[in-house]
Order: sequence, then C-alpha cells, then structure tokens
Amino acid sequence: MPHSGQIVVVTGSSRGIGRSVALAFAGRGAKVVVNSHSDVTGGEDLAQAIKDGGGDSLYVQGDVSDTADVERLFAATEEAFGPVDVLVNNAGLTEGMPILESTKDHWLRMLNINLLSTVLCSVRAGRTMKERGSGAIINTSSIRGFDATGREGVMAYSAAKAAVNNFTRTLAKELAPNVRVNAVAPGFVETSYMDRVTDELKESWLDVIPLRQFIAPDDIAGAYVYLAESPYMTGTLLTADAGFTLGRG
Repeated sequence: MPHSGQIVVVTGSSRGIGRSVALAFAGRGAKVVVNSHSDVTGGEDLAQAIKDGGGDSLYVQGDVSDTADVERLFAATEEAFGPVDVLVNNAGLTEGMPILESTKDHWLRMLNINLLSTVLCSVRAGRTMKERGSGAIINTSSIRGFDATGREGVMAYSAAKAAVNNFTRTLAKELAPNVRVNAVAPGFVETSYMDRVTDELKESWLDVIPLRQFIAPDDIAGAYVYLAESPYMTGTLLTADAGFTLGRG
C-alpha cells in the first residue's frame, strides 16, 4: 500500500473532513495519529475504529494553537511510532460575527485556531522533516480564503484562510527541495455544520455552484491523499469546490 508504515498526523480529526482524511490514510497502510481539542470521545472512537480495522493509531488530545500542546502531540507521536512523514493541518473553526460587532477576542480566536495552529504544527514537523530530507505538509484552507470569495459575517475566518494560502506557498519555497507543502481549499462540504443551516440557505449556495452539489467528506479526503503521494506537487492550493470559485457568470 502507498503509505504502508508511514506516520501521518491529522489535527482536528475527530469528525468531519479530518476524520475522513485519517481513515483514508489508515486505509492505505499509514500509522495515523488522531487529534482533537474538545471532542475527546470522537477522537478516541476514531483511533479505536482504525485499530479495530487492523491499522495502527494513536489519539492525542490537545489544542494545536498552544505551543506546549503541539510539542506534546509530536512527542507522543515520535515515542509511539517515530518521526512524522505526513502532517495534515486540519484543525479549524468557523465563527460568524458581523464586522461592526466583532471584537479583538473574536479575531484572535479565529486567527489562533485557523492560522496559528497551522503555523505551529508546520514548524514543529518541518524541522524534523528537513533534517530527514523528506516529508509532506498539507494544510486545510477554504474557498473563503481566495480573492472575492470571502463572506460577510465570517470576515475573520476568511482572513485567516487567506493567510493560510500565503503561508502554504511561502513555506513550500522555504522547505524545498525535499519537503513538499500544499493545501486543500474545500468548498461546501457535508459536515455537521450543514445540520445547522436552513434549506433556503443551502439552496442559495447550490445556485452559485456550477455542479450543484455539496461534497461528501470521504470524497474530499482523496485530495489530501493525492497531494501526499504526488512527488511533483508543492505550493499548490487545490480547490475542491464543485466549481464554486468559477462563479456563474
């Protein structure tokens, strides 16, 4: 199997996209480290499910926007399995707030969860990968991080994801030639977030998506696997959005 024996860390992987990504790598023979901050039960259940399926997995609870927790995550990974081969920075959170009502705390929370966590984990993994001469880092961006696709009401989140895009491309330059850095920018994915959205809002989104469909987490996981496996991809922002960023003309 392509990732047999490789060590893959997936942050924010107790549910949604992260869970599907962890399962995808486990299905290809990787030893997968599951991480979450608040959803401990979901993280533990996922790690156990991977083990029950014949794979190797470890769950490490931690806030990856905190330096001490990041170090603990990687130390536990190295102790159990060894140095990380693939890092998937998936931890993130969308929190809506009108800009004129937004606060410094709101902005810092969105930047910490969506950007700083990616930076801290990438720095920790990147040091080891550069020393070993190999490795892949895959960040989770968003369609909201691209020009003209930021959304009113979630400006802090959009700004954080735009920063992730820039960080991805810049880090790819700095860690080349032996460490590759890419990002996946998902569109509208059928996660638990969709359960809190009205049918009217969903229909308004479908009206501006050329393929008129939302994306299943299991399907988008393939984009992460592809970027981990392709030896020629670095600095790429892979948009998986059913055509949303094309616009409808």
